[in-house]
Amino acid sequence: MRNLTLVILLLLLQVTVYGQQAKKPVGSFAQDTAKLGQLLQYNLVHQHAATQEVILPDSNYNFTPFEFVSKTYFPTATKAGISTDSAIYTLRTFETEQQQQLALPVYILHDSDTIQIFADSDAVTVQQLVRQVQEPLKVKDNTALVTVAERFNWPLLLLYIVAGLVFISLVWFIFGQAIIRKYKLYRLRKDHLYFGSRYNSHLDRFVKSGSSQSMEKAVSLWKNYLTKLERSAINSFTTKEIVEYYNDDEDVNNALRTCDRAIYGSAAAEADTETKQALSMLRRFAKNRYKTQREIIKNAKAA
Repeated sequence: MRNLTLVILLLLLQVTVYGQQAKKPVGSFAQDTAKLGQLLQYNLVHQHAATQEVILPDSNYNFTPFEFVSKTYFPTATKAGISTDSAIYTLRTFETEQQQQLALPVYILHDSDTIQIFADSDAVTVQQLVRQVQEPLKVKDNTALVTVAERFNWPLLLLYIVAGLVFISLVWFIFGQAIIRKYKLYRLRKDHLYFGSRYNSHLDRFVKSGSSQSMEKAVSLWKNYLTKLERSAINSFTTKEIVEYYNDDEDVNNALRTCDRAIYGSAAAEADTETKQALSMLRRFAKNRYKTQREIIKNAKAA
Protein backbone atom coordinates (compact mmCIF):
# COMPACT_ATOMS: atom_id res chain seq x y z
CA MET A 1 0.00 0.00 0.00
CA ARG A 2 2.83 2.37 0.85
CA ASN A 3 4.51 1.57 -2.47
CA LEU A 4 1.31 2.34 -4.41
CA THR A 5 0.94 5.70 -2.67
CA LEU A 6 4.55 6.51 -3.48
CA VAL A 7 4.05 5.70 -7.17
CA ILE A 8 0.97 7.95 -7.36
CA LEU A 9 2.81 10.83 -5.70
CA LEU A 10 5.71 10.45 -8.14
CA LEU A 11 3.34 10.52 -11.13
CA LEU A 12 1.56 13.62 -9.82
CA LEU A 13 4.90 15.30 -9.23
CA GLN A 14 6.00 14.47 -12.77
CA VAL A 15 2.80 15.86 -14.26
CA THR A 16 3.09 19.03 -12.15
CA VAL A 17 6.70 19.58 -13.18
CA TYR A 18 5.85 18.96 -16.86
CA GLY A 19 2.94 21.40 -16.62
CA GLN A 20 5.21 24.05 -15.09
CA GLN A 21 7.69 23.60 -17.94
CA ALA A 22 4.99 23.92 -20.68
CA LYS A 23 4.48 27.40 -22.05
CA LYS A 24 1.19 29.17 -21.32
CA PRO A 25 -1.18 29.87 -24.23
CA VAL A 26 -2.04 33.46 -25.07
CA GLY A 27 -5.71 34.39 -25.16
CA SER A 28 -7.23 37.82 -25.74
CA PHE A 29 -10.33 39.56 -27.06
CA ALA A 30 -10.06 41.42 -30.34
CA GLN A 31 -11.87 44.42 -28.77
CA ASP A 32 -12.16 45.94 -25.33
CA THR A 33 -15.88 46.82 -25.28
CA ALA A 34 -19.05 45.17 -26.53
CA LYS A 35 -22.82 45.44 -26.41
CA LEU A 36 -25.26 42.78 -25.28
CA GLY A 37 -25.59 40.14 -27.99
CA GLN A 38 -22.80 41.63 -30.09
CA LEU A 39 -20.43 39.12 -31.67
CA LEU A 40 -16.94 39.08 -30.11
CA GLN A 41 -13.76 37.43 -31.32
CA TYR A 42 -11.43 35.72 -28.87
CA ASN A 43 -7.98 34.73 -30.17
CA LEU A 44 -6.19 31.75 -28.64
CA VAL A 45 -2.55 31.02 -29.60
CA HIS A 46 -0.27 28.36 -28.14
CA GLN A 47 3.38 27.65 -28.99
CA HIS A 48 4.83 24.31 -27.98
CA ALA A 49 7.42 21.73 -28.91
CA ALA A 50 6.70 19.99 -32.18
CA THR A 51 6.71 16.64 -30.38
CA GLN A 52 3.81 17.62 -28.13
CA GLU A 53 0.22 16.85 -29.02
CA VAL A 54 -2.05 19.79 -28.14
CA ILE A 55 -5.83 20.11 -28.31
CA LEU A 56 -7.71 23.43 -28.26
CA PRO A 57 -11.23 23.79 -26.77
CA ASP A 58 -14.15 23.04 -29.07
CA SER A 59 -17.84 23.98 -29.05
CA ASN A 60 -18.58 21.68 -26.07
CA TYR A 61 -16.45 23.77 -23.74
CA ASN A 62 -18.21 25.95 -21.16
CA PHE A 63 -17.47 29.55 -22.21
CA THR A 64 -19.48 31.13 -19.34
CA PRO A 65 -20.33 34.03 -19.08
CA PHE A 66 -20.15 33.97 -22.87
CA GLU A 67 -22.04 31.86 -25.42
CA PHE A 68 -20.27 29.97 -28.18
CA VAL A 69 -21.21 30.96 -31.76
CA SER A 70 -18.51 29.56 -34.04
CA LYS A 71 -14.84 28.62 -34.24
CA THR A 72 -12.20 29.20 -36.91
CA TYR A 73 -9.28 26.81 -36.61
CA PHE A 74 -5.90 27.31 -38.31
CA PRO A 75 -3.61 24.38 -39.20
CA THR A 76 -0.57 23.84 -37.04
CA ALA A 77 2.49 25.78 -38.23
CA THR A 78 5.92 24.37 -37.29
CA LYS A 79 9.23 26.23 -37.55
CA ALA A 80 12.57 25.31 -35.97
CA GLY A 81 10.99 22.61 -33.83
CA ILE A 82 8.34 24.96 -32.40
CA SER A 83 4.69 24.41 -33.40
CA THR A 84 2.00 27.05 -33.20
CA ASP A 85 -1.69 26.19 -32.82
CA SER A 86 -4.26 28.97 -33.02
CA ALA A 87 -8.00 29.46 -33.27
CA ILE A 88 -10.47 32.33 -33.30
CA TYR A 89 -13.66 31.86 -31.25
CA THR A 90 -16.72 33.94 -32.05
CA LEU A 91 -18.68 34.54 -28.83
CA ARG A 92 -21.46 36.74 -27.47
CA THR A 93 -22.82 37.59 -24.07
CA PHE A 94 -26.21 38.46 -22.64
CA GLU A 95 -25.00 38.93 -19.07
CA THR A 96 -25.32 42.44 -17.65
CA GLU A 97 -22.13 42.54 -15.57
CA GLN A 98 -19.95 45.43 -16.73
CA GLN A 99 -16.65 43.52 -16.63
CA GLN A 100 -16.64 39.97 -17.97
CA GLN A 101 -13.53 37.80 -18.11
CA LEU A 102 -12.52 34.66 -19.96
CA ALA A 103 -9.48 32.39 -19.81
CA LEU A 104 -9.38 29.41 -22.17
CA PRO A 105 -7.11 26.42 -21.66
CA VAL A 106 -5.18 24.13 -23.96
CA TYR A 107 -4.94 20.38 -23.39
CA ILE A 108 -1.53 18.72 -23.66
CA LEU A 109 -1.50 14.97 -24.09
CA HIS A 110 1.38 13.45 -22.12
CA ASP A 111 1.64 9.66 -22.01
CA SER A 112 -1.75 8.57 -20.64
CA ASP A 113 -2.50 11.90 -18.94
CA THR A 114 -3.95 15.20 -20.11
CA ILE A 115 -2.48 18.43 -18.79
CA GLN A 116 -4.69 21.51 -18.82
CA ILE A 117 -2.93 24.89 -19.06
CA PHE A 118 -4.95 28.12 -18.95
CA ALA A 119 -4.13 31.39 -20.60
CA ASP A 120 -4.16 34.56 -18.54
CA SER A 121 -7.65 36.05 -18.16
CA ASP A 122 -8.69 38.80 -20.52
CA ALA A 123 -11.63 41.08 -19.85
CA VAL A 124 -14.16 42.90 -21.98
CA THR A 125 -16.34 45.82 -20.90
CA VAL A 126 -20.07 45.53 -21.62
CA GLN A 127 -21.57 48.89 -22.55
CA GLN A 128 -24.53 49.87 -20.37
CA LEU A 129 -27.03 51.44 -22.75
CA VAL A 130 -29.70 51.81 -20.06
CA ARG A 131 -28.23 53.85 -17.24
CA GLN A 132 -31.38 54.58 -15.27
CA VAL A 133 -34.56 52.53 -15.07
CA GLN A 134 -37.75 54.34 -14.23
CA GLU A 135 -40.23 52.62 -11.97
CA PRO A 136 -42.81 51.68 -12.97
CA LEU A 137 -41.68 50.93 -16.49
CA LYS A 138 -43.42 52.82 -19.26
CA VAL A 139 -44.71 50.62 -22.04
CA LYS A 140 -44.59 52.17 -25.50
CA ASP A 141 -47.25 50.75 -27.79
CA ASN A 142 -47.27 50.68 -31.55
CA THR A 143 -50.64 49.75 -33.00
CA ALA A 144 -50.03 50.96 -36.54
CA LEU A 145 -50.87 48.30 -39.10
CA VAL A 146 -48.06 47.08 -41.30
CA THR A 147 -48.76 46.00 -44.86
CA VAL A 148 -47.75 42.38 -45.34
CA ALA A 149 -47.12 41.10 -48.84
CA GLU A 150 -49.63 38.46 -49.80
CA ARG A 151 -48.03 35.07 -50.30
CA PHE A 152 -49.41 32.64 -52.83
CA ASN A 153 -50.84 29.56 -51.17
CA TRP A 154 -49.04 26.82 -53.12
CA PRO A 155 -50.16 23.96 -50.81
CA LEU A 156 -53.80 24.99 -51.32
CA LEU A 157 -53.31 25.14 -55.10
CA LEU A 158 -51.75 21.67 -55.04
CA LEU A 159 -54.71 20.43 -53.00
CA TYR A 160 -57.15 21.86 -55.55
CA ILE A 161 -55.22 20.29 -58.44
CA VAL A 162 -55.18 16.87 -56.78
CA ALA A 163 -58.87 17.14 -55.89
CA GLY A 164 -59.68 18.21 -59.46
CA LEU A 165 -57.74 15.30 -60.94
CA VAL A 166 -59.45 12.87 -58.59
CA PHE A 167 -62.87 14.30 -59.51
CA ILE A 168 -62.14 14.17 -63.26
CA SER A 169 -60.83 10.60 -62.95
CA LEU A 170 -63.96 9.58 -61.05
CA VAL A 171 -66.25 11.20 -63.62
CA TRP A 172 -64.32 9.59 -66.46
CA PHE A 173 -64.44 6.18 -64.74
CA ILE A 174 -68.22 6.41 -64.35
CA PHE A 175 -69.27 8.32 -67.47
CA GLY A 176 -66.22 7.94 -69.75
CA GLN A 177 -67.75 5.48 -72.20
CA ALA A 178 -70.99 7.44 -72.37
CA ILE A 179 -69.06 10.64 -73.08
CA ILE A 180 -67.12 8.93 -75.87
CA ARG A 181 -70.33 7.60 -77.42
CA LYS A 182 -71.96 11.03 -77.24
CA TYR A 183 -68.97 12.62 -78.92
CA LYS A 184 -68.87 9.99 -81.68
CA LEU A 185 -72.60 10.48 -82.33
CA TYR A 186 -72.10 14.23 -82.45
CA ARG A 187 -69.27 13.94 -84.98
CA LEU A 188 -71.24 11.39 -87.00
CA ARG A 189 -74.29 13.65 -87.23
CA LYS A 190 -72.19 16.70 -88.04
CA ASP A 191 -70.38 14.88 -90.88
CA HIS A 192 -73.69 13.57 -92.27
CA LEU A 193 -75.28 17.01 -92.28
CA TYR A 194 -72.23 18.46 -94.01
CA PHE A 195 -72.34 15.67 -96.62
CA GLY A 196 -76.06 16.09 -97.20
CA SER A 197 -75.74 19.85 -97.71
CA ARG A 198 -72.93 19.58 -100.26
CA TYR A 199 -74.46 16.55 -102.03
CA ASN A 200 -77.80 18.30 -102.48
CA SER A 201 -75.96 21.33 -103.86
CA HIS A 202 -74.26 19.19 -106.55
CA LEU A 203 -77.54 17.44 -107.32
CA ASP A 204 -79.38 20.75 -107.81
CA ARG A 205 -76.69 22.00 -110.17
CA PHE A 206 -76.93 18.80 -112.19
CA VAL A 207 -80.72 19.05 -112.43
CA LYS A 208 -80.50 22.65 -113.61
CA SER A 209 -77.57 22.36 -116.01
CA GLY A 210 -77.28 18.66 -116.79
CA SER A 211 -73.49 19.03 -116.40
CA SER A 212 -71.57 15.79 -116.02
CA GLN A 213 -69.08 17.63 -113.78
CA SER A 214 -71.78 18.20 -111.16
CA MET A 215 -72.67 14.51 -111.26
CA GLU A 216 -68.99 13.53 -111.01
CA LYS A 217 -68.49 15.79 -107.96
CA ALA A 218 -71.59 14.32 -106.31
CA VAL A 219 -70.38 10.73 -106.82
CA SER A 220 -66.85 11.66 -105.59
CA LEU A 221 -68.33 13.30 -102.50
CA TRP A 222 -70.45 10.20 -101.87
CA LYS A 223 -67.38 7.92 -102.04
CA ASN A 224 -65.32 10.16 -99.74
CA TYR A 225 -68.14 10.32 -97.21
CA LEU A 226 -68.55 6.53 -97.12
CA THR A 227 -64.77 6.18 -96.85
CA LYS A 228 -64.81 8.16 -93.61
CA LEU A 229 -68.05 6.59 -92.40
CA GLU A 230 -66.97 2.98 -92.99
CA ARG A 231 -63.27 3.60 -92.21
CA SER A 232 -62.37 1.89 -95.47
CA ALA A 233 -60.69 3.14 -98.69
CA ILE A 234 -63.90 3.15 -100.69
CA ASN A 235 -62.87 6.24 -102.65
CA SER A 236 -60.08 4.18 -104.24
CA PHE A 237 -62.39 1.28 -105.22
CA THR A 238 -63.80 0.68 -108.67
CA THR A 239 -67.55 0.42 -109.16
CA LYS A 240 -67.32 -3.38 -109.17
CA GLU A 241 -65.28 -3.40 -105.91
CA ILE A 242 -67.76 -1.04 -104.21
CA VAL A 243 -70.67 -3.29 -105.17
CA GLU A 244 -68.79 -6.35 -103.85
CA TYR A 245 -67.93 -4.47 -100.63
CA TYR A 246 -71.66 -3.91 -100.02
CA ASN A 247 -72.53 -7.54 -100.77
CA ASP A 248 -73.77 -6.93 -104.34
CA ASP A 249 -76.39 -4.42 -103.25
CA GLU A 250 -78.68 -3.96 -106.26
CA ASP A 251 -79.46 -0.28 -105.65
CA VAL A 252 -75.76 0.62 -105.36
CA ASN A 253 -74.93 -1.41 -108.47
CA ASN A 254 -77.63 0.20 -110.64
CA ALA A 255 -77.01 3.74 -109.38
CA LEU A 256 -73.22 3.65 -109.82
CA ARG A 257 -73.40 2.12 -113.30
CA THR A 258 -75.95 4.71 -114.38
CA CYS A 259 -73.72 7.49 -113.11
CA ASP A 260 -70.66 5.96 -114.82
CA ARG A 261 -72.47 5.90 -118.16
CA ALA A 262 -73.55 9.53 -117.73
CA ILE A 263 -70.05 10.67 -116.70
CA TYR A 264 -67.88 8.65 -119.03
CA GLY A 265 -70.32 8.19 -121.94
CA SER A 266 -69.58 9.74 -125.30
CA ALA A 267 -72.78 11.75 -125.29
CA ALA A 268 -73.37 14.70 -122.99
CA ALA A 269 -75.17 13.87 -119.77
CA GLU A 270 -78.76 14.90 -119.41
CA ALA A 271 -80.78 15.43 -116.25
CA ASP A 272 -83.24 12.70 -117.16
CA THR A 273 -85.33 10.71 -114.76
CA GLU A 274 -82.90 7.76 -114.62
CA THR A 275 -79.81 9.79 -113.65
CA LYS A 276 -81.73 11.84 -111.07
CA GLN A 277 -83.05 8.62 -109.55
CA ALA A 278 -79.51 7.20 -109.48
CA LEU A 279 -78.17 10.20 -107.53
CA SER A 280 -81.17 10.11 -105.17
CA MET A 281 -80.55 6.38 -104.65
CA LEU A 282 -76.94 7.02 -103.66
CA ARG A 283 -78.02 9.71 -101.20
CA ARG A 284 -80.60 7.37 -99.67
CA PHE A 285 -78.01 4.58 -99.39
CA ALA A 286 -75.56 6.94 -97.62
CA LYS A 287 -78.30 7.93 -95.18
CA ASN A 288 -79.05 4.27 -94.42
CA ARG A 289 -75.37 3.59 -93.79
CA TYR A 290 -75.29 6.60 -91.46
CA LYS A 291 -78.24 5.20 -89.49
CA THR A 292 -76.55 1.81 -89.29
CA GLN A 293 -73.33 3.30 -87.91
CA ARG A 294 -75.32 5.40 -85.46
CA GLU A 295 -77.05 2.31 -84.06
CA ILE A 296 -73.73 0.49 -83.78
CA ILE A 297 -72.28 3.34 -81.68
CA LYS A 298 -75.42 3.60 -79.51
CA ASN A 299 -75.41 -0.09 -78.72
CA ALA A 300 -71.65 -0.30 -78.08
CA LYS A 301 -70.85 -1.90 -74.69
CA ALA A 302 -68.38 -0.42 -72.26
CA ALA A 303 -64.98 -2.06 -72.46
